[in-house]
Amino acid sequence: MSLLSRRLPRRDALFGGLFGGFFFSLAPLFPRALSAAEPVPVVPDGRRDVVVVGSGVAGLCAAIAAREAGAERVTVLEKGPLLGGHSLYSSGSIAVVFPEGVGEFSDSPELFLEDAMRVGSEAGNPEVLLRIAEGSYEALRWLEGMGVVFGRPFVAHNGIRSRSVVMPGNSAGRSYILAIARRAARLGVEIRLNATVTKLRRPYYSGGAWDVLGRSRSGSDFQLSSGAVVLATGGFTANVARRLEINPLLTADVMTTANPYGTVWDGASGDGLDLAEAAGGKILTGFGLQMLPFWGGRLLDYAGGDIYVDLSGRRFVDEAQTWNRVAEHILRLPERKFWVITDSRSYKGATLGLKLINGIVRKAGSVREMASAMRVSAAVLDETLTAYNRAAREGFDPQTGKRVFTQTIETPPFYFGEEHIYVHTTLDGIASDVNANVLDRSGAPVEGLYAAGEVAGGIFGTDRLGGAGLTNCLVMGRRAGAEAARLAKREKTA
Repeated sequence: MSLLSRRLPRRDALFGGLFGGFFFSLAPLFPRALSAAEPVPVVPDGRRDVVVVGSGVAGLCAAIAAREAGAERVTVLEKGPLLGGHSLYSSGSIAVVFPEGVGEFSDSPELFLEDAMRVGSEAGNPEVLLRIAEGSYEALRWLEGMGVVFGRPFVAHNGIRSRSVVMPGNSAGRSYILAIARRAARLGVEIRLNATVTKLRRPYYSGGAWDVLGRSRSGSDFQLSSGAVVLATGGFTANVARRLEINPLLTADVMTTANPYGTVWDGASGDGLDLAEAAGGKILTGFGLQMLPFWGGRLLDYAGGDIYVDLSGRRFVDEAQTWNRVAEHILRLPERKFWVITDSRSYKGATLGLKLINGIVRKAGSVREMASAMRVSAAVLDETLTAYNRAAREGFDPQTGKRVFTQTIETPPFYFGEEHIYVHTTLDGIASDVNANVLDRSGAPVEGLYAAGEVAGGIFGTDRLGGAGLTNCLVMGRRAGAEAARLAKREKTA
């Protein structure tokens, strides 16, 4: 049965079910999915084959892959009160290299690599990017095997070609987490919430095993031992001090896409980087962050169907540029906010209904009505739209250099809303290789330590190809788990 044909738990039920207790079994949360499965036993502190730190897509994929590769005792440690990390809030775009005859154009891992390097200013890691590209289609089929369904490929923002897909609906990221978590539960993965890892150490008497030390939310200490540890703790977008070292404009009033209104818990503090560095790993810096406008007036998941105007009603940027280039213009606006406008002909994303209900996005039957609601000059806004539509018909905008157009914007009703810029992704992080090994300062693997997902730095360069973030989590998360399991099995037979 497809996941979409089941009645999924409401978001508040999901959150409520995840807040209780340090030890956590997935069985009560997903009763239908686990009706034929044995309850997940709570295993006391002690030896594990693989320990995964972080419960987003990368972490859960690592745990599943470890079990599938033969690791018997796999534990996921999540410092937060709920499962999923930032993946839970993701819009869900996944960049995929489709085989010949499946996609909408003749794609290849080499073309994916070329596009990713271009977006990242040629500063990414070509070996890891190629590995991500090569594993993308198989990872997609793996998700489909869990009941996840996808729509047609499209050109994602920050993308170059029509290779991204997403699960329809308004909660793709949550749906991925639910599907993957069900699979983890069926495999007997132990998951602990409110479990903050404070230190990794490898005593001389341990035979190569890592001690994983931490503290629960209640204040009690715990210690696990494992020959293989996977760090999948995400980035440091919520760490203002770290952000300011990269960009002095990213002050505390600039929120994150996971916590756009400052109302939810956001654990992206970068503690995984501290754990890796203290354990001998190298931290790659100089790549920066990715920012994007997401939670306000923007409704489209593709380029060419909307425009951005400042508070006077004038365009100020080529909206089809990479997110970081757009963000540079937004951060230079005096108020750091702007309006996003589209019309009835564009294909809106799944957030349309919710944003209309909440008043974040509004509708207008004419340019004059829209200008009045925006408190801008109707003459200025009409001039802006006229110039833009002329450029769209000609295929080139002399004002901004824009060349990506899917339509004119002239057919009422118009949809408009105020938008802001948010910190989305950190691109600095732990040095790692194609097998997700954490690398030390000499470039050699730190035995038994792996990194997957956003915590791994330098993969994309200075900006990230659209849709490739989740692809990275899927492919490299599974790679990290499989490699960790192989090490664990080797230790057992040694």
